[in-house]
Amino acid sequence: MLAGSDGVSQDPVGALLAETFPYQHVLRAEIAAGLCRCPVLLIDPPNKSFFGHVVELAIGLALCDQSPYLRLLHCLDHDLAAQLLNMAGYGPTSNATTAYDVWRRSGSALQPARIFTVASRLAHVRNLLNDLDRNCSDSKDVVQHLLEQYPRLLSGRIKETYHTRRVFRTVWASYSSGFHSAFRSYGPATAQLSLLDGRRHADFLLGTTVLEVKSGRLDEDRYLDELIRQILTYALLAHHDGHRVTHVAVYAVRYQRLLRYRIDELANQLAGTPIDLAATGADLAATIRARPRRRAAA
Repeated sequence: MLAGSDGVSQDPVGALLAETFPYQHVLRAEIAAGLCRCPVLLIDPPNKSFFGHVVELAIGLALCDQSPYLRLLHCLDHDLAAQLLNMAGYGPTSNATTAYDVWRRSGSALQPARIFTVASRLAHVRNLLNDLDRNCSDSKDVVQHLLEQYPRLLSGRIKETYHTRRVFRTVWASYSSGFHSAFRSYGPATAQLSLLDGRRHADFLLGTTVLEVKSGRLDEDRYLDELIRQILTYALLAHHDGHRVTHVAVYAVRYQRLLRYRIDELANQLAGTPIDLAATGADLAATIRARPRRRAAA
């Protein structure tokens, strides 16, 4: 590990981004100042990590035209997976296929209660996979077996689910007030965009915009620094992987704020000089490949 200017150890990826983009603090200050003026949602979910998964999954279910989150769905019994997708507004295509992998959104109005039910179920599956991925090479098979034996794992604790649902209603009303339409206007949605052969995953690719969803607090420098590193990493890797990326965006859920930047202009601003996105993306990819590979994201 390398040491940063503040004496805190810094991983090679962070060190590369810090050297390439020495003016990240300018963007951090700009974002912080903007968020201070936002009407903040007064939400306090009982499990903030779980709630973040629910919000991201719900947005993906609302945005994607074809059934998303297949790795999670494949951990479930086929009929249950199809039932959940149907609840979220997906159905067979015109050739009446039963393979839910290629089901498409029906175009019917989104029903928040149903979206929450599906997203919360999938969030429990994601948590199981993430816990097992660290130590288990066949985590999907293990999760399938666990859910067959203990189907109540999909429901979680009744009290926590109840309070999470109440908070979700508040967030979903805000999301539906204009953010959903904005995201749809960016172009077709891909959820959990796999980058660099699965070494990293961005929340969404919407047309040519890489989008990160943040449901938690962004009121400290460390949160914003991590956010900036994330959006730079995902945008550069997406460009390196051949995706046509023109913008990077952040949906700050709690702050009811959407931030969107042209990636070329942002990179030049944070570097203080014109940046070759292809070369920088290649350097970043090489640095990540040199590190031990992470398990696949759920």
